[in-house]
Amino acid sequence: MDISSTSGLAGYAYTPSSNKTDTSASLAMLNKANEMQADSAEQMIQSVTETASSARALPDHIGRNINLTA
Repeated sequence: MDISSTSGLAGYAYTPSSNKTDTSASLAMLNKANEMQADSAEQMIQSVTETASSARALPDHIGRNINLTA
């Protein structure tokens, strides 16, 4: 069995230049994902605050008592 060609392929697959490129691409994707997640979180927080402020616009007597019938 000739393994000399396999070791050559392994050396080719792991070169410092390709590793640096892979790392920079991974970091760019991670930064973009973090940015998208921050935007989504900001939108959710804004929707909650808008809902809370519209609930405050209700009259004072609404939402204070719960009527239960057994």
